[in-house]
Amino acid sequence: MCEVVFLAFDRTPLWVPFIDFRIPAGFPSPAQDYEETLVDLNALLLQHPASTYLARVYGDSMDGACGIRDGCLITIDTSMKPKPGQVVVAMLEGEYTVKRLVQRGPTWWLEPDNPKYEATEIIDRENFFVRGVVTHVLTELVQGNLTSSHVRARRLQ
Repeated sequence: MCEVVFLAFDRTPLWVPFIDFRIPAGFPSPAQDYEETLVDLNALLLQHPASTYLARVYGDSMDGACGIRDGCLITIDTSMKPKPGQVVVAMLEGEYTVKRLVQRGPTWWLEPDNPKYEATEIIDRENFFVRGVVTHVLTELVQGNLTSSHVRARRLQ
């Protein structure tokens, strides 16, 4: 199961240093000269700032191909039209959830990436709607500032 808690954030430019050179994930390469520039992190993450939200995910049903683990922060663009195969935040029977939107013939499903959970068929379309498309996943490899004690959350009504 996954629970989603929406967070408030500042949409003004947030400039961070960006080093523009390739970082191999295989064999190390010889050191190269690089030039440091600044990049607006908000512009990078918020293609549609007025309709993009930040949320924390609780649960492990999306721990798989998309890399959404328990405690991750995700950006959700509510202006995008969801397409089959995309990861979405959906309201199902009064609860928010994060799942992959899948179409099999005429039937729509919310499918977890974690194989220990089952897909949910969308039968009652009256109690279902997609809130937005997940565009980015922010996760920590070393526990620190993304933990809930450092981020104040508020639920969207």
